[in-house]
Amino acid sequence: MDAFIRLVPGWDNLVLGVQLGIWVSLLAIFLLGLVARLLVIFLFPLLMKPFTGKIDSLNEFEMRSRVSFGAAGAGLVWWKMTEYLGREPEVVLPETFEYWITAFGEAAFLIGIVWGVMRLVDLLPDLIVWWDDDGVLDQSTKTLITGVESVLRVIIVLGGTVLVAEGFGFDMMTLLAGLGIGGLAFAFAAKDTIGNLFGSITLLLDRPFRVGDWIKVGSSEGEVIQVGIRTTLLRTTADTVITLPNSTLVNKGIENFGKRRWRRYQPIFYLDLSSDADALEEFCTGIWNLVCEHSKTQKHDSSYARVSAISKDSFEVACNLYWDVSGGNEEKEARETLLLDVSRLAKELKLEFFEPRMRASRE
Repeated sequence: MDAFIRLVPGWDNLVLGVQLGIWVSLLAIFLLGLVARLLVIFLFPLLMKPFTGKIDSLNEFEMRSRVSFGAAGAGLVWWKMTEYLGREPEVVLPETFEYWITAFGEAAFLIGIVWGVMRLVDLLPDLIVWWDDDGVLDQSTKTLITGVESVLRVIIVLGGTVLVAEGFGFDMMTLLAGLGIGGLAFAFAAKDTIGNLFGSITLLLDRPFRVGDWIKVGSSEGEVIQVGIRTTLLRTTADTVITLPNSTLVNKGIENFGKRRWRRYQPIFYLDLSSDADALEEFCTGIWNLVCEHSKTQKHDSSYARVSAISKDSFEVACNLYWDVSGGNEEKEARETLLLDVSRLAKELKLEFFEPRMRASRE
């Protein structure tokens, strides 16, 4: 570097208090950093090519991360070459110049690396799917991955912040000691954030629900779509999203419809008062047989179909049955099949369902 500086005509002339040779050297370092950035952006896709063919999402990661790692390459050149320039015995580099340029270069390097690693965290679900035997993640694994992603992002950001602060000369030990002195005030001010953090850890350990479960917390109800480090997101039936702090979930009762072993169904059929008693009895027996023969029912010993009441207008046939289904759509299909079979049974037994308008016309 010293030999390069001396090649500059009038290298020891002062320009704004700095040797001309140093200005030229700093310009050369800046240009070398830009070259390093372009080189990383060019080489990164080539290095990733053996892997992008195996995992499709790596293509997006490669396109979004090469700029971050390119900035890291430029920052590394600026950082280390400025430090090397300052060690040359014939070079009079002002301490202010050396401090800010090296700090800026180190910060660019660290921020580029941190941003690239943050992009890498987004690949965690795809990497696990790739390693998984069947290539499909269950809801418990998805919930755990979501929490791990949030924790990793916080760790990366905090670690990067500490390293960047040290690059600018902050004494982190003194800062941490100061935080220790004011820790009580800080904890009081950040009690909600700390509560949400511990709440997320509790949710990940206890797993009262998973991504995809339908839960009810107080007056809020919806499908769990994300479990973060601070909040949990629910999608409601109106397609809106509710944000619940994790500390709230830990301190409140959670009704998880996704953990139901069965779904109870209690329809009531209203039959005309003119219905024959024997036909009604046969109708109840027929419904019970339909329930027992249905492929989506269970707990037949607890199922029934009985005449439960006689009102001034109709007979009431109350039913109780239990669906063995995994989702709402499957339950709706099972209900449709059963109700149509009940309608056919009533027609076969010449029973008429109660209709207030028909009753009024007869009178």
